[in-house]
Amino acid sequence: MGVRLNEAMMTANSNPPGGTISSRALDPNLVATLKLQEADVARMHLETQLKQAPIELASLARTVAEEKAALEAKRKAVQDLEVQRKDIDNRLKLAEAQVNKFKNQQLEVKKNDEYQALTHQIATCEAGISDIETEELEQMMKVDEANAALRLADTEHKRRMTDLDGQIALVKQKEAKCQASLQAQLGTVEAAAAPVPPIWRKGYETAKSRAKRAPFVVPIDDHRCGGCHLRVSNDVSEAARHGGKPVQCDSCGRLIYWPA
Repeated sequence: MGVRLNEAMMTANSNPPGGTISSRALDPNLVATLKLQEADVARMHLETQLKQAPIELASLARTVAEEKAALEAKRKAVQDLEVQRKDIDNRLKLAEAQVNKFKNQQLEVKKNDEYQALTHQIATCEAGISDIETEELEQMMKVDEANAALRLADTEHKRRMTDLDGQIALVKQKEAKCQASLQAQLGTVEAAAAPVPPIWRKGYETAKSRAKRAPFVVPIDDHRCGGCHLRVSNDVSEAARHGGKPVQCDSCGRLIYWPA
């Protein structure tokens, strides 16, 4: 819009005095309104950027939470494996205690059949102990593998946290700079609005509320609005050609003017 404004003003300044209506200089009030639009659109752009900061920070916060949850899940998995290993170890101790109990009973029995029965029970328990020892060994290997994976995950987690902390700091830094720029731009908008007459200011605000997105003050090109690109009515076109007051596109509501 700044380029369009400069081009319009350069063309207007090059026209000789007493030219036709179509080639006369732009209305000073229109020029002031165009300058207001330039400052206002810059303000809107900064506000849009500022609104993105909380969204980006929230997204990064979710990523941080997900990273922490993933690492915690790996820690929990290791803890569960340790609990299972302890359970196996307790079963092993119980089986060994049962074997010792049967062996002590053998020392007290008098009958051969009772002795043989205890011998059979001892053999059964010892076979079970062998199975439990194998299970415990396999479980210990699982614990070792899980701990190794956890150490790697913890190292990667720390790297990711450093990276995310950097991204968060950068977004906050950009947010602070954008906030400062916005405060300065608000002053620029206020200064640009000062010379704009109330009727033009009202027309500009109406155009903003109707058109929703910039630009809000546009030239007519081939009898078409430079914003919505629809053909304007003859009455509206002539009103814009004569100038002197703000004229709105009868389709989109933008302020329209004939270029100088």
